[in-house]
Amino acid sequence: MVEFKGTKSSWGIIAKLFHWSLALLLFWQVATGISLHNMEFSPIKMGFIITHKFFGTLVFSLVVLRLIWKYIFNTHPKYENIPLFHKLVSNLVHFILYGLVILIPIQGTLMTWLEGGDVYLLGLIKIPPLIEENFILYPDALTIHYYSALILTAIFSLHIVAALYHRFMIKDKYGVWKRMAFSRTKV
Repeated sequence: MVEFKGTKSSWGIIAKLFHWSLALLLFWQVATGISLHNMEFSPIKMGFIITHKFFGTLVFSLVVLRLIWKYIFNTHPKYENIPLFHKLVSNLVHFILYGLVILIPIQGTLMTWLEGGDVYLLGLIKIPPLIEENFILYPDALTIHYYSALILTAIFSLHIVAALYHRFMIKDKYGVWKRMAFSRTKV
């Protein structure tokens, strides 16, 4: 039976779909963002920018929906047997991840407005600019956006390493992997 909401041992299918779809989108966003930073201006780069902006608003929207689901509607799995150090590091990493995946799309939006461009939520709804065009501030905003993405990559990598540590090194003895995995097979 598919559990939509979380249980004592699982986050539930909705949370898992949010988690894994965001993971894939973040891989795409970081890869295209770093590539864009290093590309010369061209029609191909413009196409990537448009796609990057669309997926940036999608990431932001999904993160907001995920947080609403997580803190208002979903039941959280129990983590009673996990060592305190693991809980503290996990909470810190998740806090930084959520902060960055909210902040970086906002930075991208501000950057777009600084260069005089328009921002469309999911490619459909134009968001009125909250700041004026400013080509002097744009390069600084671009640099901040780029380095924020690099920090996100580092924290995201730490999250992946921790998940793989739980799955393969300690054989998921605390059930961390299976709480977010789609498979119910034994670890």
